[in-house]
Amino acid sequence: MHMAELDSTLEKYAAMVNQQIEKYIPRTARPATLYRPMWELLDRGGKRFRPALTFLFCKAVGGQPRAALAAAAAVEILHNMTLIHDDIEDQSELRRGKPCIHLMFGLSAAINSGDAMLIKVFEAAADGARDATTKSVLVKRFAERAFQITKGQALEFELNQRRDFTEEEVIEVLRSKTSALVALACEAGAIVGRAKKGQLSAATRFGEAAGVGFQIIDDLLNVTGDVRKYGKEIGGDIREGKRTVMAAHLLKSASPEDRERFLAMLGKSTISQDEISQAIQLYRKYGALERAKKIADDHIEEGLGALKRLPKSDAREMLDTLARFLVQRES
Repeated sequence: MHMAELDSTLEKYAAMVNQQIEKYIPRTARPATLYRPMWELLDRGGKRFRPALTFLFCKAVGGQPRAALAAAAAVEILHNMTLIHDDIEDQSELRRGKPCIHLMFGLSAAINSGDAMLIKVFEAAADGARDATTKSVLVKRFAERAFQITKGQALEFELNQRRDFTEEEVIEVLRSKTSALVALACEAGAIVGRAKKGQLSAATRFGEAAGVGFQIIDDLLNVTGDVRKYGKEIGGDIREGKRTVMAAHLLKSASPEDRERFLAMLGKSTISQDEISQAIQLYRKYGALERAKKIADDHIEEGLGALKRLPKSDAREMLDTLARFLVQRES
């Protein structure tokens, strides 16, 4: 499939979900202190690839994409809600190339707007299906995945307190946190598309595996990307002390001296750009970037294997193309 065709489809789905989000979060509603922070973030764009997964999985199991509108909106609102709260918890500075919401509007307003978005997630999810049985399954899945995301955040807090951590422990956090939202996007589309049991399992397997791969690529871009394309602070994960598969590999492979040098910089709030560059050079020295790319690729291949359980269709082909694009991206 040509990227031009995929881009056109993604643009169409993004426009559809943006319009649907406005039904739940009116752009000009009052008080402005509640709605403006939400739209400040929502208007920054983002790829909207999660709701695209919802539309595509709905279509891939035989449903009509328009049947997935409310579910896709719920997925995207939940994603943006987590960004607001994660940036507060991580004390981040940039999101999509601009100051984080809590830095623009203050901590209290950002937390309140994030809370409001979470409530709207369940309003949209409840609208995601017409019959009571499907509605119940869908809302329960949103609740399970939303809780899993917060559990993953707690696991990450615990891991961040430790000097020693392994690749397996980092991937456990990614499965509990980041990939839970990707899996939900896929599952929501399959549920509203009335998937058979095996097809819903394929959606779960694809979302969980590919979600880990996508996040590892995002972590890679945090140290190798161009800030103008990436939209976040390059090396910000090092300053925040984020535990990544790259950091885990370095700690396992490095000399005692280099290990201590790296640990002294990981999570240093006053870290300089020169020190960030030194940390990235240590990643390169011990092959951590290549190792991370291989782990990401392996997870993507696992996810792509799950797609083969779905009937051949344009939607399945688009899912394959989208997954491959997301691991080759530069932003």
